[in-house]
Amino acid sequence: MKKAVFILLIFCSFLVVWGCNKNKTKCVPQKEATSDSSMRSNDDTLSLMIEHEVDDVDYGVIIKRGDKTIHRFGYKYPEDDDLVPNEERIDSCLLTDLNFDGIKEDVLFYLGSFGASGTKHFDAYVWNPNTEHYDKIEEFKDIPNPKISDKYKCILSRVYVSSAENEYAKYVCTNGHLIKVAELRQYWKGNIYPERDRAVYEEHFIKANVWKRNLKLNQISDFWKPVVPF
Repeated sequence: MKKAVFILLIFCSFLVVWGCNKNKTKCVPQKEATSDSSMRSNDDTLSLMIEHEVDDVDYGVIIKRGDKTIHRFGYKYPEDDDLVPNEERIDSCLLTDLNFDGIKEDVLFYLGSFGASGTKHFDAYVWNPNTEHYDKIEEFKDIPNPKISDKYKCILSRVYVSSAENEYAKYVCTNGHLIKVAELRQYWKGNIYPERDRAVYEEHFIKANVWKRNLKLNQISDFWKPVVPF
């Protein structure tokens, strides 16, 4: 009886090997095949997760495309005495597209709000496909209240100067650095109530060093719209 079972097992093994060779397919254990298929996903959505208790950093960042992890790195807050937030820091970051390559895999790290007006500041890291690492944009943390404009492909900022004056700036991200390309000053003459339709604007295009003065709201460039109320 034992001999018959042994012969039967040998015969079955021969059939499996013959079947694989005949169909020119690779016989893979079912467990490995299941694991491999679980890594595949038709979902290209990018998502970000924060992980705590990571050695030598303040927290870790995991970026996924669908179910697959594509980037993973640690983040440390800048050691800068000028960047002391009004309240206790809350670990928070978001995906964005800073170099406007159409992929939101760059990361903004929230540093907190500062000063009497609660000016918000962020750290920024841009994915570098050539080095396959994230590059820090050193200048970004100095930008007050940054706003990313996908429509105009720029970074805009707004800072409160006084009850009668605001300042705005336009930046572009080039080769891992921010370049200021335009400035806007919004102010009110005299002691008039600061209504936006009574404000006066000065626009400065830095590269050409061109100034436009005594502008009304409807005369300033359209790219200011995300930060200047229209």
